[in-house]
Amino acid sequence: MKLTARFREIIKSIISYLFILLFVYAASSKLIEFQNFQAQLGQSPLLSAYTGFISHSVLIVELVIALLLAIPRTRSIGLLSSFALMIMFTVYILVILNYSSFVPCSCGGILEKMSWKEHLIFNSAFTLLAAIASLLIATDRTHTLIKLSIIAITASAIIGTLYLYSEDTMHRVNPFIRRFIQGAASKTAEAELNNNSRYFAGTDGSNIYFGDSEAPLYVIAYDTTLKTKRQYKIQLDRENFPFTSVQVRIAPPYFYLMDGTVPVIYKGNKSDWKAKLLMYDNNYYFSQAEIIAADKIAFRAQQQKTLYNILGTFTFKHTLQVQYAPQLLQKQIDGFFDTDGMMRFDNRSQKLIYTYYYRNQYIVADNNGNLIHRGNTIDTTTKAKLKVAHIKETGQRKIASLPTTVNQLTAVSNNLLFVNSMLIGRYEPKEMWKQAAIIDVYNIKKNTYLSSIYIYDINKTKLKEMFVVDNNLYAIIGHRVHKYQLSKKHFKN
Repeated sequence: MKLTARFREIIKSIISYLFILLFVYAASSKLIEFQNFQAQLGQSPLLSAYTGFISHSVLIVELVIALLLAIPRTRSIGLLSSFALMIMFTVYILVILNYSSFVPCSCGGILEKMSWKEHLIFNSAFTLLAAIASLLIATDRTHTLIKLSIIAITASAIIGTLYLYSEDTMHRVNPFIRRFIQGAASKTAEAELNNNSRYFAGTDGSNIYFGDSEAPLYVIAYDTTLKTKRQYKIQLDRENFPFTSVQVRIAPPYFYLMDGTVPVIYKGNKSDWKAKLLMYDNNYYFSQAEIIAADKIAFRAQQQKTLYNILGTFTFKHTLQVQYAPQLLQKQIDGFFDTDGMMRFDNRSQKLIYTYYYRNQYIVADNNGNLIHRGNTIDTTTKAKLKVAHIKETGQRKIASLPTTVNQLTAVSNNLLFVNSMLIGRYEPKEMWKQAAIIDVYNIKKNTYLSSIYIYDINKTKLKEMFVVDNNLYAIIGHRVHKYQLSKKHFKN
């Protein structure tokens, strides 16, 4: 049965007004909560690299199409444009659901309460309405069908291209846009540490060990579920040293007690917690140390002549062997403050990782101190922002003004680097920085950024230390340790 011209006009008008209502409402909602809209786009696996351009463009396009639909003479163009935009929205959701590595939050406005599948049904329905309206007003329906087909193919190709290039941009040339994936980390347990001076000493696979900076000979151990607690006391075969900065490290079946200000290193077995003096040599002061093997320790020290920081290794065989790696740390300002950072060793991959505090770089080396590659964190601070003052009377160097800390805490596990960043990214809600610590995760094998997670403050106390074992992140916040399970799907090595 043929529809009368009057009836076709009514259907066309109803569909046009529905689109006007949809686009005006959607644009208004985005405009009112523009910062939130940009933040949500920044989480999109397809659009995050182009958030700035797209956030403004979508608003303009929706309002322009609404205007075209409101004017009778341009209504046909408006309906074709509506069809094109709805095709893009629909294909976008199809890619998100079927090809994306993760599913981000919704886009707000009228669709905020819908699931992604409900979004798909909603968009598909409006796409069909646009096609029906375009065909109703067409004088040549065959020609219009060809137009609609070309528009559908072109719109789909645009979304596909954005997806491919956005993924490459986010992983290789990240414009400081973070991705926060729902369900990437979930808290599963917590336990009491009794004081604020605890730090992670290591693991033997079954237990997590904690040292105590105020009681350096005491070690506590929790099983990996944080339910069973044990306490141990280290016995030293010689104690008459002026200890000031004792650190305990667990490397099964051994443990090590070290103080680079003496400098001294002890080694013992966890079976009896008795430690014997392994090294005492005033020629080799050090500020950081990480266990590489039973007879090998990586360290950071100061060069005697230049006073620059330098990395190296102690090897304990028949005699002490010291090997420096002067090529690893790179001076920018003074060679000391500007090269400050945190050193970690990944037992799984046998890699040494050093992350600078004041610039967006980390170093990956092998267990002999040979450079593998240099990687960058996703922020844009390539040069340390600090001023160094030289005191003539004492010959000392001091930081003259508060520096900008880029990377604060780090942890490594099985080729994954976890960095507690101190810089806010683009399109991020500032309110979250008052509530949580931001942890950026990198694949050091592929030299890529993966995603970020929130570790929420507890009683207004922020993250103090973190330690990662397999797919579990342990965080010390205040006087408690918290366990978070990491999604294996989202954090692949």
